[in-house]
Amino acid sequence: MDPVLVQFGPLVIRWYGVMLATTILLGLVMAYRYGPRCGIMREQLDRLAIPFIVAAVVGARLGYVLSHPSEFINPVEILRIDHGGLSSHGAIAAGLVVLWIAGRRQGISLWTFADVISFTIPLGNIFVRFGNFMNGELYGDPTTLPWGVQFPGTTELRHPLQIYEMIFGAIVLLAGIRTARRRAFEGQVFWTIMVLTSIGRIFLDALRSEERVWWILTPGQIPAILLVIVGIWFLWRRGYPFR
Repeated sequence: MDPVLVQFGPLVIRWYGVMLATTILLGLVMAYRYGPRCGIMREQLDRLAIPFIVAAVVGARLGYVLSHPSEFINPVEILRIDHGGLSSHGAIAAGLVVLWIAGRRQGISLWTFADVISFTIPLGNIFVRFGNFMNGELYGDPTTLPWGVQFPGTTELRHPLQIYEMIFGAIVLLAGIRTARRRAFEGQVFWTIMVLTSIGRIFLDALRSEERVWWILTPGQIPAILLVIVGIWFLWRRGYPFR
């Protein structure tokens, strides 16, 4: 595996960056496709796109910094995009703030906006995790399974956790599309995707014992557990899927 996709002299194009850009592009395509079904016009999405992307990237970076404070002794390192990584939960939190502000200005519910944008979450698990795989990072515990992978810096086969998340992300994406076609209330698509994604994160992160920071929990499992609780409560209040 090689993190560099192609290099032209000093210009280096990396897999991670290409996969992140692909996630953003396909997320917008899905938003433009399902927006009209939820009463959101293309012009409204045009005004939202750039602020949302900027906020999601900044939030992802800040989320990573806050969850890995020991890696940033010097505050200047926060700005170094080659140092550390991004946090999906930070991106989601920042993105929801932008959607809330945009919704207030345009008279559209936060959860309607969230339903339309929510496909970006499983798309990120599909494409960004491939970037992580090519970077040789975020792998799982040692394994003797035949599909184990020896990543750079390791001396034993490891669970290709990134591939597991890619497969699960594809399943969640299909579930989200199916839910969108039968959407009965605002927030149904977003919270369905959020709950399923978080459940997957809880179980798959169990294969990352080296990342545990509190009892048996990893930094990703803690917000995932909270999101599952909130999401199930939200869906249950609206009678889904119990009616």
